[in-house]
Amino acid sequence: MRYVAALACWLVGSAAFAQAYAPPRAPDGKPDLGGVWTNATNAPLERPDGVPLVISREQSAHFDVQTVNGELRTSLIVDPPDGKLPLRDRASAMAWRERYGVYMLGAPQPDFTAGPDTLPNRDRCLMAANAAAPPMTSQGYNDAYEIVQTPSYVLIAVEMMDDTRIIPLFASAAEAMKAHRPKALARWVGDSVGWWEGDTFVVETENVDQRQGSQSPMPTSPGATWTERFTRISDGELLYQVEVNDPALYTRPWKTESSFRPARRIWEYACHEGNYGMAGILSGQRKVERDGVRKKKPAKR
Repeated sequence: MRYVAALACWLVGSAAFAQAYAPPRAPDGKPDLGGVWTNATNAPLERPDGVPLVISREQSAHFDVQTVNGELRTSLIVDPPDGKLPLRDRASAMAWRERYGVYMLGAPQPDFTAGPDTLPNRDRCLMAANAAAPPMTSQGYNDAYEIVQTPSYVLIAVEMMDDTRIIPLFASAAEAMKAHRPKALARWVGDSVGWWEGDTFVVETENVDQRQGSQSPMPTSPGATWTERFTRISDGELLYQVEVNDPALYTRPWKTESSFRPARRIWEYACHEGNYGMAGILSGQRKVERDGVRKKKPAKR
């Protein structure tokens, strides 16, 4: 019952935002989400222990915050109330994130550098965590998104690593959910279908490639489902709400909220890690291995 009540409040809150503001309309009468937006923020995914979600401006000097609908918030997660990922096994689920952090600090990771295919996604210019795959989150730079909207599709071009989401639109949630592609066709950003609920654009995504799901700060299993809601609540703010359902890894559904704000343009993302960094990382590891072999050889007399 507690979850049902929380979900009801979440949905009612979205409707209230839409009713309080009259958004510009596309030719088909739907709210116009088109344009270039940014979700840049330093607010963390999870909150520190004992820290409230909403704080005062005086308190904000002590935290990295984001502003959502006029509120200063200390995390992207809004539910559960403690602001934590409700992982069934936190140590195991977060092992890759901790290990990648150590790798980024330069600690040896032989299996990461055995060859081109073993390097993490970011080093191979394939996928930057959750820049494109839901929930779409700030990466610290190149946080722009261009939305192109038609009566049949919504396209989201992602500045970070040049990903693109093409979301077909349907007349209802029921029709959209029947249109998912076969499970065998896993994609980096998942299989997304969309529909309108009043002035809110809703997207359901499933079947995210596990090479993405397993290397995310918020790991997911093959059976995970994401429900995204885009609601334009002012001329300068697009409310972005996401619910994640993944019973294999989490004890309950969890939700994030953030805001997209107008940006000037999308810039080219020229990912040179794949051109220079990857070659440097691999050649450096081969040198470490050669030096190790030399040290083991007995000294000549």
